[in-house]
Amino acid sequence: MSSTFGETTKNIYSTLLTECHLEGLKQELYLRERIVVYIQRTELWNRIKQYCLEFHERFVESGYNPDLLLGPLILTLNIDYAALKKFDISLLDDFVREPIYYEKAFREVILSIANSFFEQLERSFRIRLEQLYCRLRTKLPLEERYLFRTQPNNVSIGLTAFRCVVQGFSSVQKYILQSVWLCAGDPQRVAITGEIKRAPKCEDCGNLMQEHQRVRAVSDFCTVRAFSTDSLRTRTTVGRIYQSVLVRLADDLCEPLKLGYEYVITGVFNPLNQFFDAWAFEEL
Repeated sequence: MSSTFGETTKNIYSTLLTECHLEGLKQELYLRERIVVYIQRTELWNRIKQYCLEFHERFVESGYNPDLLLGPLILTLNIDYAALKKFDISLLDDFVREPIYYEKAFREVILSIANSFFEQLERSFRIRLEQLYCRLRTKLPLEERYLFRTQPNNVSIGLTAFRCVVQGFSSVQKYILQSVWLCAGDPQRVAITGEIKRAPKCEDCGNLMQEHQRVRAVSDFCTVRAFSTDSLRTRTTVGRIYQSVLVRLADDLCEPLKLGYEYVITGVFNPLNQFFDAWAFEEL
């Protein structure tokens, strides 16, 4: 009797897990379908095709150097707030609430679009997800629900608008955007990573891989220290110091901001390294 009950319980759990998995796949598929439709209905479709065309042109101009096919495909795409709101307000709300998840979903959709384009060429090829860098740029309006708050234990990790005054900034520095590693035993085995401290191991043979330095890609970043505008307008009290926020400006956004000027920086706060990663900014 107990054995039969145990088998029944096991079957129920198995069925539930299968149903949950299928439901999750349906939601993932629906999300990506909505992203595809949004891209097709906006100028993003032509922008993506243009980036793919430029990637292919560099490959042709190099004399079909296969090394270039391991390089990064970098796309900077402007997500217009008003257009996305008009298209699907629920998609906008989810995008603001979980920007990192949606950034990944956009990358996967764009990878499919890019490879579909590359496979139609006379000398067809494909790229990997690790090679695709999708920089989504969007500016949120200064509405109360979107404002970034700096109070301890009350920091939003979604997409927010940080209204601030610049106190200082660092010099422009370099970081490794992408590195390509080859297996000494079989150069066809390739690993593509960002900046890492030690060489990865080949998944097939377990040996340390060697970096293909000719296709290493680097980019720029700088750090800005800023205070919330609200903190500067609030009367200070004895024993209380308002905390500044470190903002990371990277890639196409990497430029020194003006000291003492007020900006709205749209981005995502990373609680692990305590940086506010900028997605866009504008001077007020």
